[in-house]
Amino acid sequence: MKVPFFDFKQAPDSLRGEWEEAVARVIASGRFIGGAEVSNFEARWAEYLGANFAVGVANGLDAITIGLRALGIGPGSRVAVPSHTFLATWLAVAAVGAEPVGVDCNELGLLDIDSLEKISGSIDAVIPVHMHGQMVDMPRLIEWASRNQVKVIEDCAQAHGASINDKLAGTWGHIGAFSYYPTKNLGALGDAGIVVTSDEDLARVIRSYGNYGSTPTNKYKYSRVGVNSRLDPIQAAILDVNLNYLDNWNSKRREIAATYISKFSERGIQMLVNDARLSVWHHFIVLSSNRDQLRTDLEEVGIFTEIHYPECAEDSYGSISNHVSNNPIKARKIAEQTLSLPLSPWMSEAEVNYVIERMTTDKVLRNFAANI
Repeated sequence: MKVPFFDFKQAPDSLRGEWEEAVARVIASGRFIGGAEVSNFEARWAEYLGANFAVGVANGLDAITIGLRALGIGPGSRVAVPSHTFLATWLAVAAVGAEPVGVDCNELGLLDIDSLEKISGSIDAVIPVHMHGQMVDMPRLIEWASRNQVKVIEDCAQAHGASINDKLAGTWGHIGAFSYYPTKNLGALGDAGIVVTSDEDLARVIRSYGNYGSTPTNKYKYSRVGVNSRLDPIQAAILDVNLNYLDNWNSKRREIAATYISKFSERGIQMLVNDARLSVWHHFIVLSSNRDQLRTDLEEVGIFTEIHYPECAEDSYGSISNHVSNNPIKARKIAEQTLSLPLSPWMSEAEVNYVIERMTTDKVLRNFAANI
């Protein structure tokens, strides 16, 4: 059996039919920039989250960058960024001319608030990244940020539909930034992103930044130096279809993850997880000190995996800038050991069982024997 890490060919034919109808609807409308498809999806996503406003942009990196600009973060600002994340989080801070300040992760791969509280010097903003489907401890972070007058921009690219105390990711901070990259829990069929806020003034500034800095009433009158970053109507139409299935897809991810956890725990396989019920399982990660051999062993039997991520973002950013690292020990350890197993809402029971069967063979289990 071959089990892909993620494959759109597994999507049901009925869903493909809905995508085709959505694209055909946009083509028939003749409106390919903005319009009803975009405004309709923006409203639906804001309603789903319980936020007041959502502004579509071109991708997740733009969502963070524009969010930072809207909050007045720029040259001279210091922004706390987790060391364990995708590089885009760091690039967004660099794009606005601010200084990224690295914060190590905890044992779950999430922003370590103990380390955050020990940072020397003032911090103007913090970007909690909800990694792999799990959320940062937002009640504690928001309390710290409020006490220290720090702006909060949530990077929710891996946490569509995740929540703490029934409050969804993206609605805790001043701004929530989402990517709709195709493989996300809620993905488009190309690049897309969105910025969420419940502050009307911020929403107005965000929309202006993404549309060349223009004013709401006159697209040829400008109030700031903006960029061209807008949600495409075709992608908005696709996202509108997929939003109907997000909760069911997340439930399926939780079901698969629970099965993995049950079987892997019996064999002493280390996983990057705390409370399985709180994650929306964008990635299912096992940790092995012999990670590269583990990946090879699985590929030999037809199971394909990914590494999220082979180098911690702080080190990646340091290699292309003059950033001085804060020595993120835990993030580096995770980068050396992390391996993401196949998990998607379209996996069959046979595929899940095959992954479990092969993961628990003596040959594969030897890769976990030397875990630190």
